[in-house]
Amino acid sequence: MPYLTTNGFQCWYDHRVVDTAAPTVVFCNGIMSTLEGWDRQLEVTDRLGYNALRFEYRGQWRSELTRPWPWTFDTHADDLLALLDALDIRGACHVVGTSYGGFVAMRFAARHAARTESLMVLTTAARIRPLPQRIVTNWRAWAEAGDLHAKFHGMIPDLYSEGFLARFGERINAGMEATREGAEGLADFCEGQVALHDTSFRELVDGDAFDALGRIQCPTLVVAAEADRLYPPEDNRAVADAIRDSQFVTVPGAGHALVVERPRLVNLLLAGHLTA
Repeated sequence: MPYLTTNGFQCWYDHRVVDTAAPTVVFCNGIMSTLEGWDRQLEVTDRLGYNALRFEYRGQWRSELTRPWPWTFDTHADDLLALLDALDIRGACHVVGTSYGGFVAMRFAARHAARTESLMVLTTAARIRPLPQRIVTNWRAWAEAGDLHAKFHGMIPDLYSEGFLARFGERINAGMEATREGAEGLADFCEGQVALHDTSFRELVDGDAFDALGRIQCPTLVVAAEADRLYPPEDNRAVADAIRDSQFVTVPGAGHALVVERPRLVNLLLAGHLTA
């Protein structure tokens, strides 16, 4: 996985080319996820013969942190467009995003309609209500204090459903510990997380991200998780209602980290969406 300098920052990305003539699926990951969080979904793109592009936002994980911040979702959308152009991906893409990646994916579809073939967003929203504001404020505070143990382990109850925690609690703890160790090796990780949190607050608390949703013209699937504490089904439903001719589905029993909890179901939904 290489770096590419585009739109004023060094972007860490992975471009998986199966067939140069095939469409590209762009994956936009959540605020705490590396691009490897989409590994299981490559099973779908490979099987369908699609190319896949994954990347990390400016300030996120291995991509360069640029100052000053906060940025906007327009910034992220334009970063993605510049990356597509730099990689000579000229056709319209299928754009998939979860959580923060949903914010980015929706803004890209609204801002660059001609480059968006379809849109699929999971466990996302267009506003941050009071309870999620408190949750995300805690995440930001842990990052600002540089307390990565509190940040990674404190987020667990907000990310996963109770049933998933009961079954796989030890595995989740081990995974979070390994991820924390990886983050400690990145000098700008904590500042980057603060910048990303401030960007989301600027757009989804102080601003009105719903304004952009009416400009989305492509086929759209919105996927909610029933036990999502961060962006519950009604927030996802509000997104679907604001996008013309979108489809909406709720996954029973799942938490916010839907891609982790139900990867096979996510893959079925993704395959159906891409081939519709």
